[in-house]
Amino acid sequence: MIDKTALIGVDWGSSNLRVMRIGDGGVVLDRRSDPRGGVGLEPGDFRGVLDEVAGDWLTDGAPVLICGMAGARRGWREVAYCPCPAGVADVAAGLARPDSDREVAIAPGVCFSPGGILTDVMRGEETQVFGLGTDGLVVAPGTHSKWITVEDGRIVAIRTFMTGELFAAIRSATLLGAGMGAPGADPEAFRRGVERSLADRNLSAALFSVRVESLADRLAPAGAADYLSGLLIGAEIAGQEAARLRGPLTLIGDPALSARYVEALHLAGAGVVRTADAEQTTAKGLWRIWKAAQ
Repeated sequence: MIDKTALIGVDWGSSNLRVMRIGDGGVVLDRRSDPRGGVGLEPGDFRGVLDEVAGDWLTDGAPVLICGMAGARRGWREVAYCPCPAGVADVAAGLARPDSDREVAIAPGVCFSPGGILTDVMRGEETQVFGLGTDGLVVAPGTHSKWITVEDGRIVAIRTFMTGELFAAIRSATLLGAGMGAPGADPEAFRRGVERSLADRNLSAALFSVRVESLADRLAPAGAADYLSGLLIGAEIAGQEAARLRGPLTLIGDPALSARYVEALHLAGAGVVRTADAEQTTAKGLWRIWKAAQ
């Protein structure tokens, strides 16, 4: 039956929790969310939060598979990263169980260590990549934006950009952010910010243009957040090799944020840019990992 729960999938992000009832093949049957992300919890808190959010779903014996920050240091249980190149079977082999009395498993993240030197890590986005199931360049925008290279179904490289966290920090704790509203009011200001960063790759200097443009009356207060967003996203894209932008590229994330990246990528001359649904790819990825672990 299509409505039979085969797996309880949990995506435990830094700032929120998403729980899904997943049917055969990775179909999402139902979902719930909670603002208690992994960063704000102590190791002993995770079990109780999961029970509060989805306890009634956990009584029918369906297995539970968790990706994301539950496996981080100071998470529910730290699970060692799976090194690149990493495929579905590699991640499935690294599942760990935080409880002995329940069929709960936590998936490892993936790390990038060229030459044996750790340079980058991620937890959660690898599940979306496996749910997407295509090769090429995958970008997961967010607090920590991930640029992920996939070859023959395996993650071979990762690079992280702190774009979202920088945007929040600048808005809340700097002179540039004083009185700054939310983005979305001035698409033209966003475009100008992207173009500025594409032309001037010295980000710390480009950021001060938020102040200069305002003093020169070229940037209205309502557009300041959009301009800042454009500067930061543009700097992220400017840091990529041009050849990487010409091939197929897939964005996985919030639709509104992905739309900003699509526009910025096109301004940078990128080739084919596709978007994918984050929930669907996460569910399908969790399903594939669980099946590979059987």
